[in-house]
Amino acid sequence: MNSLVLLNGSPRGEHSNTMKMLMRIAEGWERGGDRTTCIFHLAQRDAFGHAVEAYAKADAVVLGMPLYTDSMPALVKTYIEALGSRVDIARAEGANPILGFMIQSGFPEALHSRLLQRYLEKLARRLGASYAGTVVRGGGEALQSMPDEANKKLWERLRTLGEQLALEGRFGAEEQKAVAGIERLSQLQAALATLVTKLPITQFYWYSRLKKNGAWKDRFAAPYGQPVR
Repeated sequence: MNSLVLLNGSPRGEHSNTMKMLMRIAEGWERGGDRTTCIFHLAQRDAFGHAVEAYAKADAVVLGMPLYTDSMPALVKTYIEALGSRVDIARAEGANPILGFMIQSGFPEALHSRLLQRYLEKLARRLGASYAGTVVRGGGEALQSMPDEANKKLWERLRTLGEQLALEGRFGAEEQKAVAGIERLSQLQAALATLVTKLPITQFYWYSRLKKNGAWKDRFAAPYGQPVR
């Protein structure tokens, strides 16, 4: 295999945590030999059509996304639906790419992404593609504030996964488990995590995100909590 298409399904585009992780997978893919990578940000409207066309031409595709309400962002769902006839053409020509996925979330526990992982595995079969696996990572929001030096082990594990994809056509199970980190917090860990979220420094980060995105005035909104009249 020579060509890898990386699809960044984060609404944040090139500055997202999803992109930070996909870039390391790309580095591992290139480390696996004389191979090329092509990156598309699904949030960029002018690149969306090219991303659909690139699917059937690649040897391998990795679709990465953040977890949104235990599912995928709307633009990822739109992309999957847009594949349509491209997938039919690829099937007819016997040229479907190997298909892998990457999910990252702000939740510290990997288990929040498992339902979406099960859907994506079924999706690969429905598309007639060889399933390479799904890389899951909890605590992804920390990548925005932590220096790269603090994530050296994670970056290297992601590179190893990219190299495995290039050489073996799938992500290794042991590396996937290592990248996932904490599957489920213990009762003590959950209690401590709840305490940490109440600390001023934690609140400051989320308050700054609300203000940056113009949502500060709506921070107490409860659109689904209004009484039925």
